Amino acid sequence: MKRISLLPLFLALAAVGLGAAGPEPKFKTPRTADGQPDLQGVWNFSSGVPLQRPTAFADRKFFTKEEFDKRHAALRNALVSVGRFAPVEAIGLDWLDDTLHVEDLRTSLITYPENGRLPALVDGVTRQPDVADFLTALTDPKSVSPGLLTMLSAFGAGKKDSHSDLGIPERCLLPPLVPMVPVLGDNYVQIVQSKDQVALRMDEFVRVIALDGKAQVAERLRTSTGVSRGHWEGDTLVVETRNFINRSQSFGARARDKVVTERITRTSRNALEYAATVVDPKTFQDKVELSFPMARVDAQIYESGCHEGNYSVPNILSGARADERAAAAKAATK
Repeated sequence: MKRISLLPLFLALAAVGLGAAGPEPKFKTPRTADGQPDLQGVWNFSSGVPLQRPTAFADRKFFTKEEFDKRHAALRNALVSVGRFAPVEAIGLDWLDDTLHVEDLRTSLITYPENGRLPALVDGVTRQPDVADFLTALTDPKSVSPGLLTMLSAFGAGKKDSHSDLGIPERCLLPPLVPMVPVLGDNYVQIVQSKDQVALRMDEFVRVIALDGKAQVAERLRTSTGVSRGHWEGDTLVVETRNFINRSQSFGARARDKVVTERITRTSRNALEYAATVVDPKTFQDKVELSFPMARVDAQIYESGCHEGNYSVPNILSGARADERAAAAKAATK
């Protein structure tokens, strides 16, 4: 993602307080040439709000500005510390575009359940740590459960005999997240519309959504991103996605039968509101709802080049073989 201009002054003035302020008074949604609500443009959805509410904040739905700034600074400091120990060139955090374009002081992106946390898993279901879990461990280690600490400590461990032993991030096989969730940086989406389709274009993928919400899709047709169908409800684009394969992710757990309903509404000339509901009865004991604002930016999205797919796999496998040779040589000297 290469930014051309992010209009920081405009966004500071026009988008501050979007999460709490709601739609712009007397705003009338513009229309495309086809008469549909116009959502087009490049939108940024970076957020300093954690996916799950920190346990220390219990039923509090909002941080104070001081608390929020302190957490955001702690995260960046923690990332800097991690970078110092990483066996790579010290390049700092200049590559990480985590500029916040709206002020959102909520304590969780999750709006349901009411406690702002993921529901309990169905018996027998496990989940692997994801980006949100790592951020929690860095910024609020006291809220990390012992079970999650075990998973985090074991993350990336195990045999490395083949490319198939490596996770999808190491192989650059990252599918689009459905629903969308802000990550560390480069949280940009470009929305392009036609009469019959809406495209959501990001760094690493494009989702093309057919606007025939009533059309049925065969059960056997499954993809890692699911099958999306959209329709308009007033000024809101409603997208229902189902038919995921069983390797698809559901907040760190594998899910096959989840159904995701996304709602995108333009709330002002330069703001969108994104909301999603995830119903995944074979993974979680209750539904999950989340929401966050997006800010329009003057930017251009370029195709992502994931060099990890070219270098990480052979480097990791050759490193594992080197460790084995070293261990064998040490054993031979005993």
